[in-house]
Amino acid sequence: MTDPQIALMMLGLFIVFVFLGFPIAFTLMAMGIGFGYYAYFDAGRMWRAFNRLAEDSDTLTSAITWVEGAVNNRIFDLFINQTYTVMSNEVLTAVPLFLFIRHWIAALEVRTPGDFGAIFKSIWGSLFTSLSFLTTTGFESSAWHDARDWSGLGTPGLILAGLAIIGGGVATTAGGVRLLRVYALLRHGERELDKLIYPNSIAGGGMMARRLRREGAYISWIVFMLFAISIGGVMMAVSLFGLSFEPATILTIAALSNTGPLAGIAADVPLSWAHLSEPIKAIFAFAMVLGRLETLAIIALFNPEFWRS
Repeated sequence: MTDPQIALMMLGLFIVFVFLGFPIAFTLMAMGIGFGYYAYFDAGRMWRAFNRLAEDSDTLTSAITWVEGAVNNRIFDLFINQTYTVMSNEVLTAVPLFLFIRHWIAALEVRTPGDFGAIFKSIWGSLFTSLSFLTTTGFESSAWHDARDWSGLGTPGLILAGLAIIGGGVATTAGGVRLLRVYALLRHGERELDKLIYPNSIAGGGMMARRLRREGAYISWIVFMLFAISIGGVMMAVSLFGLSFEPATILTIAALSNTGPLAGIAADVPLSWAHLSEPIKAIFAFAMVLGRLETLAIIALFNPEFWRS
């Protein structure tokens, strides 16, 4: 098949799966793995061990070798690497630690006896829920209520909304501003603080690090501001139809980051998408599409200077 035919097939399958009711994040992830498997298919690599099997090999050995060859595709290596990249993120570590330490300090003050089962359950609930909202999936751990009780925060909606805005990796199906852009802004801010202390200092790290702190931070700031302007614009639009400030804020962030379950977790009283009026639903539907698009690419598409160059 040619590349245009594969692209049309991907678009068609995506539309079919979404209309069948599958979650967008899992649909994009499954299609990414499926079409990535097709793109990295290497018969020589996959069946090398199977072809070297002895002719008198038993059926079980042949079946195991065949399965190992079938999954010997580079897409699975990339999937595992991306998983470890998300797991090593500092934000993912900081949020559960913050929720856990807050209760630990309070427990020391009132001399609460230690319950290691509850401790690990609280850490797991914080870790899973933080990772879920950082990847804009929005699933809530069954131990999340225990984590909230330990943290003393009734509804830490601001933390979860912040994680959804940060988003996942740039080459993933996650929404939000994306981790690499937030990292570029952090490195730029770190460099600016260094210049305040040492005005004549020269930053190291090589050409790529300097480019990340300069051009990368500049582009990241533009994307971040466009995302913030989009939040303000959508909130103003839904406010015209009678939606109050707090539900408008939570639902707007949930729509733009494509983290639908945020509406039922972030607020004191769970919000329901089904109870919204038709005009508000239409605005949020447009916001969901807008949140999935790369705004800079759209601006460049309609910029005459881009086509002239």
